[in-house]
Amino acid sequence: MKFLDRILGRKSAQLSYDQVADLIGGHGGVTIAGVSVNEKTALQVSTVLACVKVIADGCATPPLHVYREIKDGDRVTRQKAMNIPEYRLLNRRANEWQTSFEWRRLMTVHAALTGTGLSIKVRGDNGRVRELIPVPPDQWTMHKISRYEIRYRCYDEFGLIGEFKPEDVFLIHGVQWDWASSMDAVALARSAIGLAMATEQSQAAMHKNGLRPSGTYSVEGTLSAEQHERLTAWIKKNSGVSNTGNPLVMDRGAKWLSTSISGVDAQHVETRRLQIEEVCRGYGVFPIMIGHSDKTSTFASSEAFFAAHLIHCLAPWHRAWTQRLDETLLDGSGPLFAEFDTRYMRAGSMKDRAQWARTMAEMGIYTRNEIRDEEGKDPLTGLDEPLTPLNMTQGKGTNDANTANQDVTA
Repeated sequence: MKFLDRILGRKSAQLSYDQVADLIGGHGGVTIAGVSVNEKTALQVSTVLACVKVIADGCATPPLHVYREIKDGDRVTRQKAMNIPEYRLLNRRANEWQTSFEWRRLMTVHAALTGTGLSIKVRGDNGRVRELIPVPPDQWTMHKISRYEIRYRCYDEFGLIGEFKPEDVFLIHGVQWDWASSMDAVALARSAIGLAMATEQSQAAMHKNGLRPSGTYSVEGTLSAEQHERLTAWIKKNSGVSNTGNPLVMDRGAKWLSTSISGVDAQHVETRRLQIEEVCRGYGVFPIMIGHSDKTSTFASSEAFFAAHLIHCLAPWHRAWTQRLDETLLDGSGPLFAEFDTRYMRAGSMKDRAQWARTMAEMGIYTRNEIRDEEGKDPLTGLDEPLTPLNMTQGKGTNDANTANQDVTA
């Protein structure tokens, strides 16, 4: 680059990362409504930050357990596989610097913003994964070396880390367009995010100007270049928030002609409220989950929204996480599987839970240990058999009883 600059007689300039990303990726510097929208600037929009945080916290807060299926005849039970290294890796500490909560939240943030989160698998001497090291989205690239074979090149501030095969990395994808890569969520919602950013900047500039719109300062006669500069500087000096309410003294028959609409005429409040809903729609997050609710929301409807958030927003992310963990980190089709514990999200009031537990136990639908497991309690001896109500018997017992009654009658 410097050699070409010398030949063409140009002065070289150091490019920022965003400018380089724009040249390489082709979308880093795309402007919407006059503002540049990428994953870094998008996070400065409070709605985007809140949506990404809600999704990331929803994948990081629930405890993540690894279970082992145990077959006992026709009965299949499960038990926490606490004796394998992957359990502590996923449940407690993903690497030397991050807990499981921190690692899962970081990976989900990367996936929600850029489409994919990537971590390098660090294996021990026995070949088992010992650590998962996350790599920022701007420090790794995916290359196809053949039709169905890809490699991942990872970098850091010191240079190339290495080139890794798919089995040497852990990936969590967002919405995908093909089998190898994901779609950039910020790029897909760029119009809504850009308009939200432009609206915030416009309203901030208006408040900076003391809520006084721009206009034309008209005077009689012709101004020289020096007079024009001095008058412009004087107007800027006597305007702004610090001079709000001060009288503006004008001479030479000067007039102030407003050329901008007010914040009320621009409907800033309505526009910003609509952009919150548009950004939430792009991320699949209910507005009430980020603290935005309209006048029609009630306490009862809020509870329904919270349940819908778990089903329609977090459940797809949880399924993406667990299937990736099962197939690429655990034993695939073996007895091990990962599962998020979301019972605290679905739990009702103490009264409702007590009534449900009593009904399920007395009807024999759940064993008492299964109900204890639902409440996060350890099983107790003798509570593994379902109860049978006195006024209910199974089919075989009913037939035997009817036969006995017939014999007695005879």
